[in-house]
Amino acid sequence: MKYPTKIVHRIRRIVGQTNGVSNMIERGDSDSKVMTQLQACISSLESLKTELIKQQMKETMLEDIKETLGLKE
Repeated sequence: MKYPTKIVHRIRRIVGQTNGVSNMIERGDSDSKVMTQLQACISSLESLKTELIKQQMKETMLEDIKETLGLKE
């Protein structure tokens, strides 16, 4: 599967968020700030998962339609 650019950008943002959490822990930021950022990371991962599921569903449906219409190569 070729992933759209928006998926790649989401992953890069998540990597940035997780690096930010790592930096916060190294600096000794408060637990509440770290937990807030961890929750943001979790939300971003869930959103990425949803986008990947949508992408897979679209591709599967498109292939099924092509097969039904006899257009599949």
